[in-house]
Amino acid sequence: MNTRRPFSKRKIIILSTVILFIGLVISMGYQAMDPFRHLRITIYNQSEYDLSNITARVSSGVDSSNTNKEGKIYTLKKGVPSGEQVKFAPQLRLSGEGSIYLEFTDSRGETYNKTVCGYTEYLSGNSYVTVTNETITVKEECM
Repeated sequence: MNTRRPFSKRKIIILSTVILFIGLVISMGYQAMDPFRHLRITIYNQSEYDLSNITARVSSGVDSSNTNKEGKIYTLKKGVPSGEQVKFAPQLRLSGEGSIYLEFTDSRGETYNKTVCGYTEYLSGNSYVTVTNETITVKEECM
């Protein structure tokens, strides 16, 4: 009669360590590639007002006079209620270098225009916009 267990504790610990190591390597690789993914904008609405009419706009020196061209404007279909956040990847096109601007209106009717990516050539990276009752702050990580 064989009473030997199929896996010993030592084998389970070694296997768990290897799986954890592989997961860590994959996670680090994903984080390293994050800035090179398509531009994403995250809006944190910490104000008392809902945000609507959210538009991301490309401006470049070559065609800054005609910003109505397809791929130069992206409108977010939903608003951002007070206390909520939204993350989106605006479907924009850029040839050369340019800037990305975010325009939105709060529930009081006031319109704001902020630069979310002051300089970009590749429309990649992240931009974090925090809206409070007093200020709008932007943290850019654009490429």
